[in-house]
Amino acid sequence: MHKPLSAVDIVAFGDSRRDTGLQIQLRERMYQLLDKALTITGMSLEACHHEDRGDGAFIVAPADAEPSHLMDPLAHHLNALLRRENRFAPPHLRLRLRAAAHHGNVEHDQHGIAGRAAIDLFRHLEAPAFKRLMHSNPDADLGLVVTDHLFREAAQRGDLVNHDAYRPIRVTVKETRTRAWVWLPPPTQQRPTAVTAAPSPL
Repeated sequence: MHKPLSAVDIVAFGDSRRDTGLQIQLRERMYQLLDKALTITGMSLEACHHEDRGDGAFIVAPADAEPSHLMDPLAHHLNALLRRENRFAPPHLRLRLRAAAHHGNVEHDQHGIAGRAAIDLFRHLEAPAFKRLMHSNPDADLGLVVTDHLFREAAQRGDLVNHDAYRPIRVTVKETRTRAWVWLPPPTQQRPTAVTAAPSPL
């Protein structure tokens, strides 16, 4: 069946400052924010098929869900929730996510989801070029990579996705050699620093 697919991965999950207890907290926060973002978008984690991936999650939306909604509004809602969550968090407690979006045919078996679309989704999530972009943009709470297939289809259908906000990358992972598109949220504007007026001369 043709379905929208998404996957997320916690950035630097295995950081040496993150012991098992902290990793469990990060996983719990990830699932809470995913559920909130999906609910705001008009879906819910409960309504989706989802599989745990240790440091991330694999989500298959219902067949009647609009695939481009994984790009906008879902990614934008998730970014806003992460930004609020991370506002005062020290670096080792900050939850940053890499996300991927795709759609295609999937098969269900007794162990979960199978099919080329699922493989392609995770090839994009693990793309070195995508990881480098996240590493070079440490202020980004979320990065989203979208398959060329989904990106072009959203453009052709005239969905309300700002395609100019995406940049192309090459996905080179194992047998996969293709182009993809990455969205990184605009940087947060720094709050102006209060200036203390110098004392007036006597």
